[in-house]
Amino acid sequence: MELTELKDRIIKSFNGPEEHLHAVLQIVAADRSIYPFNEYEHLISSLINTGGLTYQQYLEIRSEYISENPNLWIFEISAPRGFGEGFAQTYVQGKCSKLKKASKKLDPNFAGEYDLWLDGIKIEVKASRAVDSDIEAPLYVRALSRNTKKNFLMNFQQLKPQCCDVFVWVAVFRDEIVLWVINTNTVKEHGLYTDGQHRHNYGNEGQLHINQSNIDQFNIYQLKDNNIEQAIIDAAKLNA
Repeated sequence: MELTELKDRIIKSFNGPEEHLHAVLQIVAADRSIYPFNEYEHLISSLINTGGLTYQQYLEIRSEYISENPNLWIFEISAPRGFGEGFAQTYVQGKCSKLKKASKKLDPNFAGEYDLWLDGIKIEVKASRAVDSDIEAPLYVRALSRNTKKNFLMNFQQLKPQCCDVFVWVAVFRDEIVLWVINTNTVKEHGLYTDGQHRHNYGNEGQLHINQSNIDQFNIYQLKDNNIEQAIIDAAKLNA
């Protein structure tokens, strides 16, 4: 249930006079919303005030929306490191106890160039969120579901294939988190990979954009059985 669907759900739950509904909708449309006093808060409180929407109905709508959009809180993480390191790396490590935070104790030559370690395999974690690319709004408003038909753009950037053996990409949708486990040679040779993200930086790091038209190309790399340890091992073998 995306935000437009939420609004329809609220309106359909209203059982008061139609003229009251139209009056509230006009007031809400003319109002200037600001977080956390947004149009949905205004709409719900106004409809409850008219008596056409009960508090119990509101709780049911709220419960349904939260259960269908469990990842919305991730779109509220504003700090890049909070999202990439605080969330994504922790999420990936939670999939396998053998995944260790990279360190000089594990790899004497480690210099911060990758994130995780699995029995000698160097792993870089990158993450991105699927958001509507056609509107300007906060990320949590633009957040899209896995089966969206809207235009979106996910940018996996600062990719350094020469520094790791395997990439684990975390793609966050409002209702699902998708992991792609890809060996570095596949990334370097992929037609969507751009070498040299910044000027004078060719050969050092690059980026890859995923959108609604090319996302299906990555289905073969998607973690589907939750055995990320084996997926990483299999991906690393392709670099041998």
